[in-house]
Amino acid sequence: MSGRHILTVYGSPVPQGRPRFARAGNYVRTYDPEKSREWKHSVRFQVVNLLGGHPEIHEGPLSLQLRFYLPRPKSLPKKVAHHVKRPDVDNLAKGCLDAIRKILYDDDAQIVELVVRKEYNSTPRVVIGLEEICPT
Repeated sequence: MSGRHILTVYGSPVPQGRPRFARAGNYVRTYDPEKSREWKHSVRFQVVNLLGGHPEIHEGPLSLQLRFYLPRPKSLPKKVAHHVKRPDVDNLAKGCLDAIRKILYDDDAQIVELVVRKEYNSTPRVVIGLEEICPT
């Protein structure tokens, strides 16, 4: 399978939360916080729908670009151009990477280039760009 995908997933991006722990008898179970879990489910659902209901699992090295658009607080002066507050880009990326694994690619190790950006916009969303890198 070859090519390039640009997919837009709508909704307010949620960073990957810290794992939660629960005791079950003699075992400890880990799980995602509810908001992180819901965001991942939404991303998976929208990506599969954008692909016509069929995952396109790429093989080989990949370049992934993630552009997160977050709602601008009304109290923020218009002269502030860059989103330098929480959530952190690495936590935003982690949640998105978890959501699209096994839908667009098989293993995180395939991603050899990752570009992540966050900015303000009135329409919260994430734009996912995925491109296969030809082996040299």
